[in-house]
Amino acid sequence: MILSDADILKRLEDGDLAIDPLDDPELQIQPASVDLRLGREFLEFQRTNISCIHPDAEHEVDEYVTETVVDDDDDFILHPGDFVLGTTYERVEIPADLIAHVEGRSSLGRLAVVVHASLPADEEVFLWTPEDGYGFYEIGDIVKNERPAHAVAFDPKTLRVSTHPVTNYITNPTKRIYRVTLESGRQVHVTKDHNLFTIDEWGGVTRIPSEDAEGTHVMVPDQLPGPRGTETELDLVTLFEGDDEIVAYAADGLGTVRWTDDIGRTTRRHYESRNAAPLSCVSSVKTPDDAEVAFKQSDARLPRHLDITPEFGWVLGFYIAEGSVRRKQVQIANTDSELLDRVESWFEQYGTSIYRRERNDGVERLTVCSALWAKLFRRLAGEGAEKNVPERAWNWSDDVLEALLEGMLDGDGCRRETRDTLYTANEALADRTLYLASRLGLLSSTYSRERENYIEPSDVHNSGTEWAIDLASDAHKRGQYVPVPSELLRSLREEAELRMIDAAEKIGYSSKSSISNVENEEYGSVKRSTLRRFCDVYADEGADTERLEQLLEGGVRFEKVAAVEETDRVEPTYDLEVQPNGRTIENFLGGRGGVFLSNTAGLCDPGYRGQITLELSNLGTAPVALTPGMRISQLTFTELKTEAERPYGSERGSKYQDQHGPQASRIQSDDEFGGDQLERED
Repeated sequence: MILSDADILKRLEDGDLAIDPLDDPELQIQPASVDLRLGREFLEFQRTNISCIHPDAEHEVDEYVTETVVDDDDDFILHPGDFVLGTTYERVEIPADLIAHVEGRSSLGRLAVVVHASLPADEEVFLWTPEDGYGFYEIGDIVKNERPAHAVAFDPKTLRVSTHPVTNYITNPTKRIYRVTLESGRQVHVTKDHNLFTIDEWGGVTRIPSEDAEGTHVMVPDQLPGPRGTETELDLVTLFEGDDEIVAYAADGLGTVRWTDDIGRTTRRHYESRNAAPLSCVSSVKTPDDAEVAFKQSDARLPRHLDITPEFGWVLGFYIAEGSVRRKQVQIANTDSELLDRVESWFEQYGTSIYRRERNDGVERLTVCSALWAKLFRRLAGEGAEKNVPERAWNWSDDVLEALLEGMLDGDGCRRETRDTLYTANEALADRTLYLASRLGLLSSTYSRERENYIEPSDVHNSGTEWAIDLASDAHKRGQYVPVPSELLRSLREEAELRMIDAAEKIGYSSKSSISNVENEEYGSVKRSTLRRFCDVYADEGADTERLEQLLEGGVRFEKVAAVEETDRVEPTYDLEVQPNGRTIENFLGGRGGVFLSNTAGLCDPGYRGQITLELSNLGTAPVALTPGMRISQLTFTELKTEAERPYGSERGSKYQDQHGPQASRIQSDDEFGGDQLERED
């Protein structure tokens, strides 16, 4: 549970949480955090002749770190590109049942002073924007342009997936990029300290750094939220606005036409005689709704507004799987003539010219003879090896998207009793299909393999990567496990006043050892169906199973991290803050297939005492004056269900307990570098 302002005040009054001095509680205590101020001491990293820093060489610290103490009435100037260690003015004492998250204040983030870790610029995130609705955006572009957007995120309290406003845009230091791959094939690129989400033994949401996530079940969406206002028709005038190859026709005139210099008098008179003009010369706002459009020098017209129906979705999906475009043709080839009949029937309602030809190998090719249809399908879904789910499709209704997926599967899929599989050579299409499955509430996974193909008529061998995307409505292999909330299950059994043997009998086990194994975490995860049986039995016995219901039905699933791999990429990184009205949503959806990612922050473990060292970087182009006493960071608190058995402190050999001022790394005392930390813990 995240502490609110009332919770924080009560803890401070009771004395088990200490922040000293807290000179202005009214100013410093926010709805769910406490603002901490900047101290006077700084550690600066100097240029040095050392070829590299050795983590196990404590004496080298003096050669590259110098301390600066700023007078109370003076500033510390943080220059562009500089990295320093600062300290909080306040000293904190964290009780054994709290964990504290240290985050940079948004106002300072806007001055390019940051304390976060995050994603590379080209990593895509799934957002909602006022202009375009749902879509995919590179995080670097979103941050650099501070584009207003809502993140698709889960609420840590309810696990419900919805949209929440992005409240800050953060550019971070250059860091090494790691690739995190889930067993389902979902994948994301992050810094090694960027957090993913899992649950603790009480079913509470907890973060895990990417570098430690291998083997852990982490959160992915069970189902994406539907659109805010469904797009039910395509406006061809708006879609092709400014295109001089597309001509608009209106019986009652097009209003003001801005003829361009490249249109001669004869051509202009021709257009005027037909109440027509190229879209490059008319305003989409003033063009009548009953207008028609055509490709230039063609008499085949389409209405301005095309209905987005399930059958349209199916035809478009079939094109993505089996189609191609030329300048004035859409071609679709298949061996099933009934599927081609369905395509032909849909195009015929618009009076489109079509011809079909069967080849010697049994493949029949249907050709749509229309430059306008070719341009429309190319604009919506791409062409060649780059065909994909249309970007605007995320704002279509579920029945249209179901039909779109059906068309893709009918074109290049395999149907089985328990699941369907789509095959493609396009990795981007595999990614979008995983998101499409999440939107439709389907379980999905993907894998790739190298394939060789022989084209007999051309006597050509080629090879490449083929992606397979498995889709199922019921649990197959992916998404059916949940990390064991062992203590939650134990407490619910006790609340239901059931002995292990009684619980085993009611749940359907032959021995109480099955209950014991779950409660004692003999297994790292449990099937959702098993957890459902626990939930139903304990609920029938009067226990409050709300959290179990949220884990099962709230909106998230869990998938196992298969690998965390270092890449050769070292580059600037970016992050989004999602804290609407002070609420600690602090996550967003990104990566291939969709993985929930955290707004990363530093941690203060239960039992920590002392001032907090802050990592400060200036990523802007101008120096920033940091004044001692200014509010520099925020501290949020998460309550643990039980106290830490071995909190931070001397019993653990904790390196930074009771620190005063900024502290350089003491990693040399870690056991892997020959230190005595483990001996001190013993």
